[in-house]
Amino acid sequence: MGDTDIFDGCARLRPESCLETVVVGGPDADDFLQRLISCDLERVQSESGSRGTLLNGKGRILAYFDVHRIEKGLLLVIDEEMSAVLIEQLERLIILEDVELVRGSFGVISIQGPAAASKAEQLTDVVPGSFLASAPFRGGRIVNRPRCPSCGFDLVVPLEKVEEIERELEDLAVPLATSVSSERARIEAGFPRIGHEVTARSLPPEVGLDDAISYDKGCFVGQEVLARIRTYGHVNRQLRRISMADPDRSELAPIVVGDDLLSVEDAKAVAKVTSKTTGDGVVHLLVSVRRSHAEEGTTLNWEGQMGQDTGRYRGELRLPFIP
Repeated sequence: MGDTDIFDGCARLRPESCLETVVVGGPDADDFLQRLISCDLERVQSESGSRGTLLNGKGRILAYFDVHRIEKGLLLVIDEEMSAVLIEQLERLIILEDVELVRGSFGVISIQGPAAASKAEQLTDVVPGSFLASAPFRGGRIVNRPRCPSCGFDLVVPLEKVEEIERELEDLAVPLATSVSSERARIEAGFPRIGHEVTARSLPPEVGLDDAISYDKGCFVGQEVLARIRTYGHVNRQLRRISMADPDRSELAPIVVGDDLLSVEDAKAVAKVTSKTTGDGVVHLLVSVRRSHAEEGTTLNWEGQMGQDTGRYRGELRLPFIP
């Protein structure tokens, strides 16, 4: 059930890695984080969050996350794969500041799909309507947070309430999706993932995280590099989505992560496949594309061996998720 409900109804997302929370509290929490992360915390209010990143001095991504304001401080929602790095970096940078880091005091249940809003309305009276807008919910927050091609919500609640809400969702016929369909939802929606689109050398504008950067808030780690790129240059590669299908073939193109996509003009490699999924007879990809060929609507080819023949598939580039 969960495989189709992410795309046709509503399901609880089960990413390959779980979502985790870190609360940054204490009297100096705002000043401390404002000097370190890329988003502007002055724009993070009680009912509106932001995406943010923690960068190194060269502007490369160490971690990326959503930031919300709660009574106890600043709540960061992050992929579990990056939470240890985030905690380690923040702890290292606390010197004299009165700051406390609390990991895992909240659980995150993510409900996704076209029917997610109607299911959320059955849980609470206030359903936030814009990206990363939030409202109080069971001692935590309900956050407008699509993680699929349509819409979705993160239910961020104290750990002791997770099982109770999971049971309510089961009663509302919101099944648990498989990891395969959750990954398909991520790729089709165009969200980057650590270890795939995001590597140790990635800059935020290369992987669709432009909205996580504030260029006018003042200094933060990596700010000088990003400001210089924005003012005097550009990134060399950008994240894009592309789907490929051949109605004359009964089999899917055997594209794998790491394959090149080619320019239709001169057959030169201009893109690299970073994530792949299939659905409805179509291969859906996330690709890192050279800036010269990254314009939306650009057609790219894949070529490879299919049995005794050379197979050729093509598709048009689409932008990644943009709030």
